[in-house]
Amino acid sequence: MKSNKLIANYMGIKSYEASGYTNFVYSEDNHRTEVDLSYHDSWDWLMPVVEKIEEQHGCDFTASRRRATRTYDANFMDEVNNYVVYVEGCKDRKEATYKAVVEFINQYNKIK
Repeated sequence: MKSNKLIANYMGIKSYEASGYTNFVYSEDNHRTEVDLSYHDSWDWLMPVVEKIEEQHGCDFTASRRRATRTYDANFMDEVNNYVVYVEGCKDRKEATYKAVVEFINQYNKIK
């Protein structure tokens, strides 16, 4: 998944090319291809990214459910409560969180 690769790069995970795949080095004995990255479906992978964004960029993260539509929204806000990123209409909290993270990193990469 292209977005998982984007997140791994943001997290500073070292990578190298081999056999037509990008491989990411999580530890000396733990190398994963981009296919093996689980940011999109694991809270254990996704939440450290949210924490890094909050800590390094002074943002607060919120994900909430809309009762009327039964969908989820998520956002990162700056110190004065301005939206930095806002996503809506997601099927669950994990999808909303993932999409907000990806959008934040895309915006961060544009101004970097």
